[in-house]
Amino acid sequence: MTTTEINISKYVEQTQANGKFENEKPLTPYLWERSLDGDHGEILTDGEHDHHYAERIELYCHEWEAFNQGNQDFSMTWILVENDQGFVMTMEEDQYQSYIS
Repeated sequence: MTTTEINISKYVEQTQANGKFENEKPLTPYLWERSLDGDHGEILTDGEHDHHYAERIELYCHEWEAFNQGNQDFSMTWILVENDQGFVMTMEEDQYQSYIS
């Protein structure tokens, strides 16, 4: 897959609509879709005991290029979280540590 093959506009639309990805970055629905397709990262929680599901996902270079929006500090590693209400978010490692504490 190349950068031109990732149509981020559909992910932008998903974050602007009410629901699971509301007010999130476009990367969030993309990583959720990628995870559901079986290309997921390290599972951090199963949602059974922690009241949320989380996995650490490393971006491929073409994904980073498609989603960084010119931000050279855009992380290559993201934590994908689904809370117990069904909302999905992405956060960096330090944000995740604050979220679970």
